[in-house]
Amino acid sequence: MNAWMPVLVAATLVAQAQAPASKADAAMEKRLRRDVTFLASPELKGRGNGYPELDQAARRIEGELRALGLKTQIQRFPFIAKVVRERQEAALLQGDRSRSLVWGKDLEALGLSGDASFRGKALAFLGYGVQIPGGYDDLAGLELKDRVVVIARSVPDLDAFAHLPRGERSLLARLKKLETAKVAGVIVLEENGLRPLQREEGPVKVDVPVLGMTSEALGGACGDLAARFKSIKETGKPASQDFASAPSVTLSLELKLRREEAQVPNVVAVIPGRDPKLRKEFIALGAHMDHLGMGERHSMGGAEARGQVHPGADDNASGTAMVVELARALKQARPKRSILLLHFGGEEEGLLGSQYWVQHPTHPLESVKFMLNFDMVGRLDLKAPKLMMGGLGAPKSAVEAAQKFVPKDFAVSADVGASVGGSDHMSFSQAKIPTFFFFTGIHGEYHRPTDTANLINFPGMVKLVAFGKAVSLDLANADTLPAFDPETAKLPSRGDGGPMRIAFGTIPDYADNPKGFRINGVSKGGTAETIGLQTGDILIQFGDKPVKNVYDFMGALGAFKPGDKVVIQWLRGDQPMQAEATLKGRQ
Repeated sequence: MNAWMPVLVAATLVAQAQAPASKADAAMEKRLRRDVTFLASPELKGRGNGYPELDQAARRIEGELRALGLKTQIQRFPFIAKVVRERQEAALLQGDRSRSLVWGKDLEALGLSGDASFRGKALAFLGYGVQIPGGYDDLAGLELKDRVVVIARSVPDLDAFAHLPRGERSLLARLKKLETAKVAGVIVLEENGLRPLQREEGPVKVDVPVLGMTSEALGGACGDLAARFKSIKETGKPASQDFASAPSVTLSLELKLRREEAQVPNVVAVIPGRDPKLRKEFIALGAHMDHLGMGERHSMGGAEARGQVHPGADDNASGTAMVVELARALKQARPKRSILLLHFGGEEEGLLGSQYWVQHPTHPLESVKFMLNFDMVGRLDLKAPKLMMGGLGAPKSAVEAAQKFVPKDFAVSADVGASVGGSDHMSFSQAKIPTFFFFTGIHGEYHRPTDTANLINFPGMVKLVAFGKAVSLDLANADTLPAFDPETAKLPSRGDGGPMRIAFGTIPDYADNPKGFRINGVSKGGTAETIGLQTGDILIQFGDKPVKNVYDFMGALGAFKPGDKVVIQWLRGDQPMQAEATLKGRQ
């Protein structure tokens, strides 16, 4: 599952995860345990995108579906698995003093960088590379053609940038604007050290070279950078400067990158419907089978976790195995509509597999009437079991109707406007297909090497298969299906500012708590860890904002900006505690 995305309709289901009640349940639990243990085994190396082990997982899944008598296929889509330098040389000339730059120490190419070969191109400092019509403009009055421009990676929250559209805050948007201005290249100032050369999210490449450098590596080539950025923040005015003339600073660059492409699998299977007319319509069941591999990207385990297997037992071997079990159950039930079974690759790199399927559907997209997505469904808490069922693009009435299938030992609390995670259902909602999303919650092992099979609640998964089967059959056998609801499909815009501009470092517990907002863990190095918050603590006050639930907490984050000092109050058991926190921005 991706780290965070909003889902606008959610229901919290609290269950008693009991031992299997029958031989059939016992057999199902055994199969779920077998499949999750295999997928999360060290031999599969975290099922990283571009890894041959992900293909091994896909073949295993396809084999299980074929064993059920289903027609299957593997759809493949291109993925840049690795970016390497084939040729590299760089030198700064400041006045009459030349300095060779060391790759991997002083500078590094970004994965989307274009190739280049040039000598003596002048530098130009452009602050944040921001341009607001009629307002703040880092680019104003400067000759940009053939310049190597220097910009900061992230855009801070300043009053001067209040009218900067969200879409133009991203680094990619600013790079595209500079590319249009025909710059020779871009140096991106990295605030937290050089990033390794690797695939970037977004386009495969841009047409200009893009290099990461630290302020220290750049030295005094663009003057006192700290003073320049301080001036921008204090005055709200640009501090841009062209270094084409005295003091002259130029860059010479030779750079050629090679991108190694992999073909990543989606596994597709169909259970034909029994009704002669309705069998042309599909209810899609999906789960992503990829994870983080050896933690090269997106790991929350810190630098020490890189190079370690990230097993992804809950994320998302659990959902992968559950969809296989649902296939077994639904084939026996023989629904009226056909069931489309989709196991995606590429989810962890930005929903790549599901987006590719929607853009290149193996079955007519207009025939897909509803999509159910299962992501991280293996961690029903033994003490306070809970399931999140989100609806994106589904009417609230559809979420409420599904509650009639909740087992007697489940308690249900429906809500609107929850944020329970981002996953492949979003690709379908964007295609105007209503969706349900099943999710048992974030935990301290999320995106870490510790997300292992021994922590999975397999009896709980048996319960969830029964519930998923009932909801799927209700949709597959219905005379009419819920229509797409554009209101519940709306997602707040994302950018470098706005409601999610603060990175506080908590792992949320989405279950209702009468005392406040309970956390399931803290991110290493985050603000929450710094002030002493621990798993199980209950936040009750964030600055002047009372916190009663996750929505209050998210609203409080949106009321502050990076650098603000805020007093945080929480409960540890019944003991009240507090500390002052200096808030950090998202990176």
